[in-house]
Amino acid sequence: MKSKLLVLSCLALSFGYQQTKAQTLTDNAFTISRDLNSGTARFKAMGGVNTALGGDISSISGNPAGLGFYGQSDVSVTVGYFNSQNKAEYFGNSTTMNNGKFGIENAGVVIHYPTYNNTDFGWKNFNFGISLDRQNNFNDYLKYSGTNTESTILHEFTELMEATPSFGSEFMGSYLVDRKLGENGYYFPTVLEADPKNQQYENEITGQKYQTSISFGANYSNKFYIGAKVGIVSLNYDSKKTNFEKGWTKTAEEIRRENPQSNFGKPGTVENGYTDLSYDLTDIRDVKIKGVGANFGIGMIFKPTWDWNIGVNITSPTWTEVQEEAYIETIVDYYRTENSSETVKPGYGSPVENPVYDYAIVTPWKTSVGFTKFFGRGLLSADVEYVNYQSIKYRETVQDPDYNFENSENYKIEDTYKGAFNLNVGGEVLITDRLAARAGFRLLSSPYKGSETSDYIYSAGLGYVISKSFYVDLTGMMYKSLSFQHNPYWIENNQIPLPTANVKNTMSNAVLTIGAKF
Repeated sequence: MKSKLLVLSCLALSFGYQQTKAQTLTDNAFTISRDLNSGTARFKAMGGVNTALGGDISSISGNPAGLGFYGQSDVSVTVGYFNSQNKAEYFGNSTTMNNGKFGIENAGVVIHYPTYNNTDFGWKNFNFGISLDRQNNFNDYLKYSGTNTESTILHEFTELMEATPSFGSEFMGSYLVDRKLGENGYYFPTVLEADPKNQQYENEITGQKYQTSISFGANYSNKFYIGAKVGIVSLNYDSKKTNFEKGWTKTAEEIRRENPQSNFGKPGTVENGYTDLSYDLTDIRDVKIKGVGANFGIGMIFKPTWDWNIGVNITSPTWTEVQEEAYIETIVDYYRTENSSETVKPGYGSPVENPVYDYAIVTPWKTSVGFTKFFGRGLLSADVEYVNYQSIKYRETVQDPDYNFENSENYKIEDTYKGAFNLNVGGEVLITDRLAARAGFRLLSSPYKGSETSDYIYSAGLGYVISKSFYVDLTGMMYKSLSFQHNPYWIENNQIPLPTANVKNTMSNAVLTIGAKF
């Protein structure tokens, strides 16, 4: 049951993942560990640089040493509109789905405490900040349909029946499968595999990952800035996946050819009454994941000269307690004709499975180094972050832990991932004393062993100082378009064609920050 539940929990269509098969716990562990973008519109516009640049609400969840640059208090709210578009082609039929949602990207406040030290040396201020920051957005919607004449979802079911005897005994009651007995007995579909079947796949994903950060930063002699933070992570994810198939069952004679002893071929039996009928099969798999975790971090920024900043930021692993819950159900109805709405024969409804499993994911250490160069009317900043995804750990937290399973999953993680370097580059130019233009680029190197394919995010924005107290920033972000192949179900038998949809995913994000300094 544990393996079955954890395999069903697919954090599908995560940015940069070219999905060809249902995702597993190994993929979930990576998605829980990865942060795509965070902060205010200003820092997002500059590619997310914050290691060597301070004086922004983003410093609360980024490099807390940046709080030391504040000379007054600050409060801001950042809202965003995130849109994910999937264009899919399945057996010649094209479908386009858009999924756009508004949400809070960041909200925070910094309280400035000056020391009133008027000398050139010593502590100049001690600043405190608290923020809510969205670190990842899981919202996505994939839907496609077409006419398949090559395979049926029952091929996946019969393979699962072979692997799980209890499921095999249960699903025989659907009358869509039969078993040939004997030493080399096997399950096989009683539906027409090579005839047209209308199929539809739908997966709606909602959820996000937020971090609440409490940070402290200080300024020493306007040369050295230090800070520390504590982060509380919350994760919510819900995947509603539905597979639908409409086709015909075989005639009694067609089933008898493969299994001469089959009850489907014997007149008067219950099984025989389910031959040569139109059927609808709906397979529902709803997976919910909730997680709560904690981490801490320290940072520093050094100014060797007035026009240079050098920063270092280190964030500890996040221990995330996860609860995973699934709702699994399969429904089958039978009809005399393909277009009939009146069912014949008793249908099939599987026992509803509602398993719950608790475990923990320990994310990697994150270390970044950055540099900022200031000019008369602007700045350039860059930072490099290293994350060793190979060090992600899965932990059993139940009362009776299965350490063999734990070791097996951690081996898969080590065998799948590697360390990755992420590069953030951005700049800002003051067009006038009130108006600033910004642009940035974020490069996310591949975390997968054997792959050098990188992801990236382009960004650009404007900032305007409305008055001495109020300001507004606007940013647009465009993610790398992904083209990948998606399978509505999986068949291990390579003699049977695997149904494949070709999908192109495009994501964009518009972000607005409104703030006030006091």
